[in-house]
Amino acid sequence: MKIRGRWLRAVTPLGVVAGLIAYTITAHVLQQPDPTDRSFLSPVSGAGDGADRLAGRLSAAGVRVERQTTTPAALRAASIGSPATVLVTTPGLVYRDYLAGLRQLPPGTRVVLVAPDARVVTAVGGSATVAGPRWTAAAPAAGCAADFATGPAAVLRWRYLARDGDQQRCYDGGVLVTAANGTTVTLVGASDAFRNDRADEHANQAFAVGLLSGGARVVWLDLHEREQPPPAVDDPEQPAQPGDETARPRPTATGDGPGDPSGDERQESQDGGGPPSAISGLSQAFPAPVWATILLLLLAGIVFAAASARRLGAPVAEPLPVPVRAAETVRGLGGLYRRARSRDTSLATLQAAAVRRLADHFGLPPDAGTAEVAERVAAYTGQPMDEVRAVLGAAHEGTDRELAAAATAVQRLERMIDEGNVQ
Repeated sequence: MKIRGRWLRAVTPLGVVAGLIAYTITAHVLQQPDPTDRSFLSPVSGAGDGADRLAGRLSAAGVRVERQTTTPAALRAASIGSPATVLVTTPGLVYRDYLAGLRQLPPGTRVVLVAPDARVVTAVGGSATVAGPRWTAAAPAAGCAADFATGPAAVLRWRYLARDGDQQRCYDGGVLVTAANGTTVTLVGASDAFRNDRADEHANQAFAVGLLSGGARVVWLDLHEREQPPPAVDDPEQPAQPGDETARPRPTATGDGPGDPSGDERQESQDGGGPPSAISGLSQAFPAPVWATILLLLLAGIVFAAASARRLGAPVAEPLPVPVRAAETVRGLGGLYRRARSRDTSLATLQAAAVRRLADHFGLPPDAGTAEVAERVAAYTGQPMDEVRAVLGAAHEGTDRELAAAATAVQRLERMIDEGNVQ
């Protein structure tokens, strides 16, 4: 079946726009680093999304880098020895209770969270409003007098707005420093400044080194898979210590059972990290780029319809403002059919008009069908029934020459009946 030219002209521009949008989104997703990749911000990876260049710069500056692969191990390492800087490169993969333990580290500890979302900020106990994420990370000016604010850095993808407490906001909200109970928590809105492939852009490397070299050592959490809850213990009164993987009470039948949503699942829902049913509103079911794409497609359709001067609804019949000659109407309608290459519609119009005239000629009802008229014409002319029906009702989707031949056959049949030239 051939594709009609009108449909093709209407769909092609929208298809091109949709293809470009799909290509852009796909390329963007593929270029975004995946926190579950083993190389992502790893101090021992030389890949583009790795961070061995940053680890080397820290070592050259006299800062000892201690790589840990689990949060409990990182918490234990930070609790022993001199005050440390704890770098959490993938806070979204850290178990919720371990995030709360970051605030319980010894005084003087500095915690750096890379691109934490609202759930992580709430779980850590921060008092900041989270906005974003942006399509890509921006590199605004520092805008503050912190030691690490040496120049523009690509840290603004998530934006953090201070609500209360002792807080310092830099890079237009891309970096927020909070202090509570002797522990400093720094929120960095993007991972770009720590990556190997973006170390030489802007002042990324100077920012990352300055942020992490405030102490003698850095506890680097190199985590790339979502952590599971620690095993339960029999004694519900056993106190929990930072980094203790066994200090977790066993669920009871009074609110933490597997079928009770008021236990851990309720808490995760309050923190923003619960099951999908806890997320209210259709707007949160899809990321912002999906809604932007849908809106862009709608706008493209409206612009295309306006540019083509087409109605957005069904055609409306209106009386002509002035009388128009029949010949001009026929010529104009034929020109529209020809421009749209609607040969089948043109022939169907001629055949329908011929059927109406022949029905009136033989005294048949106005609503007589093609088969009934063809039968009367065949009986009158002596021509085979199939040939008459082919002339009055068969479709001819082909070239202009075939259309002209079919129209001539209709005209010849009418003229033969009008003139009485019956075989």
